[in-house]
Amino acid sequence: MRIRMLNSKYEIETLKEDEEVVHLSFRPSNTDIMQIITRCKGLKALQLPSSYRKTLSDVAIKFLEMEDVELLEGDMKSTGISMYKEIDSEE
Repeated sequence: MRIRMLNSKYEIETLKEDEEVVHLSFRPSNTDIMQIITRCKGLKALQLPSSYRKTLSDVAIKFLEMEDVELLEGDMKSTGISMYKEIDSEE
């Protein structure tokens, strides 16, 4: 599985329409999440570190549910500055 890595909200505009899984290394606002979902028509999952997940608003969580986007918790350590990370789908 290929995960698109975003290190700041300024990278949202670089997302491609066919991105399916996006990892955020920053604390997103409701607007950031809405922009990501609007840009990525086939988005299946959004991954956040657990510390950021805890601060996500109920509105953002509900919006993700309504759009059938799964919210995942996880860190992408040791990824350097790569734009994508390939992981084994069994992880």
